[in-house]
Formats: sequence, structure tokens, C-alpha cells
Amino acid sequence: MTFSKSAIGVTLSALAILALVNLNIYQQEQQLANGDIVVFELAPVDPRSLMQGDYMALNYQISSNISQATDQENDDGLFVVTLAQHQLAQFDALYQGQALLPNQQLIQYRVRSGRVKLASNAFFFEEGRADAFAKAKYGEFRVNPAGKLLLSNMLDKDFKRI
Repeated sequence: MTFSKSAIGVTLSALAILALVNLNIYQQEQQLANGDIVVFELAPVDPRSLMQGDYMALNYQISSNISQATDQENDDGLFVVTLAQHQLAQFDALYQGQALLPNQQLIQYRVRSGRVKLASNAFFFEEGRADAFAKAKYGEFRVNPAGKLLLSNMLDKDFKRI
């Protein structure tokens, strides 16, 4: 059986794409399992979009600090947080290459059209659990050494996972 060059090319391309997708999944699973924990306080969002279906819209208190620190309409960068009790992140400054203290962490941010974006602006949950997640006060993230965040859990006012 002979294969054309185009069939071999398509097969190799598909295998490369599958390998890259699986590598990305593996890296995210490792970050969720081994990443440092950082907790952000949630900020109010438009109540009309707080609960829609099986997810909740998210906003973070720390976003206003970043907005005040940068005047860019579109920006990508890092900021420094100090981790307080319960790993609660407190904004220090935009990262300018300064040395970090042991209780500080770098976090990636993006500003698009003047709006600060952290890892996720929505949290999806099982159907019928909206009442439980309406009590969320904090988002728990796993962060890698480069400052990339992955949302792992929602926490209540007592820092307990919902």
C-alpha cells in the first residue's frame, strides 16, 4: 500500500497537533497539582450577569490596583503581590525587575481596552450549585514560576473551598 506525500503530510501534521495539545494539558495538570497557591478577593460584578446558567462572572479587587498603576489601554506584564494569611494576595507594584521577598509572588496580567484581565473571568460549576457559589468571596489560583495563573477553586468568606 502506498501513501501520497499529501496524506503523509496531513498525518504528520495531525500527530504534531495532538502532541502539542497533550503537552499543554499535561503542563496545566502539573501546574494545578504543584503550583503555588495565590488567593484573590473577588470584586462585585454586574448583578444581572452574576449567575447565568452554570457559571459565574468574576472580577477581582486587585484589578483596580493594576488599573491605577498602568495608564496603558493595552498592556501585558507582571505585577508583584505579597501573600498574607491564607495566601491572600495584596498588590505591591508593577514588576520592574526588582528582587522579590520570600513572601512575594509575580503574577501575569493583561490589559485590553482598558480592562484588566487575570487568568479567568468566569467560573463554571455543576448545574444546581448556583446558591453555593453565590457565597464565593475569593478565587484560589495555582501560579507557576512565570506568573501564569490557573483558577482552581472558589472559596467562601472563611477561606473554605466551595
